[in-house]
Amino acid sequence: VSTQSTGSIFYAVMQRALPVALGYLGIVNVGSAALFWYDKKQAIEHKWRVPEKTLQLSALLGGWIGGFWAMHQFRHKTKKQEFLFPYYACTGGNMLALGGAAYAIQGQNATQLLRHPAVRTILRILMRR
Repeated sequence: VSTQSTGSIFYAVMQRALPVALGYLGIVNVGSAALFWYDKKQAIEHKWRVPEKTLQLSALLGGWIGGFWAMHQFRHKTKKQEFLFPYYACTGGNMLALGGAAYAIQGQNATQLLRHPAVRTILRILMRR
């Protein structure tokens, strides 16, 4: 297979995969924000709460943007360190997975990924906690 045809195949696959990936990220982030809103509402009403592990899982699955937005919008779970550290770790795990997938698609190896400045910054932040 020539380099040109491999590039064409890659472009065709990415052209179809990108809308699916963006749709997934949109849904998971809206869902994550909704979970934080619902948990805050339940906390105010002293009712059954969303388990913290569920909120953290939403970050690992890619909903960390919606989760961070909701935390600050609803002033919920922003000071509870025993929740925040695992949430940050899940966010970092998702970022590393996305970065690893991006590098794998481009044919890069893991050592190059770990040398990337953004990945090194995330790892430094996680190691400090």
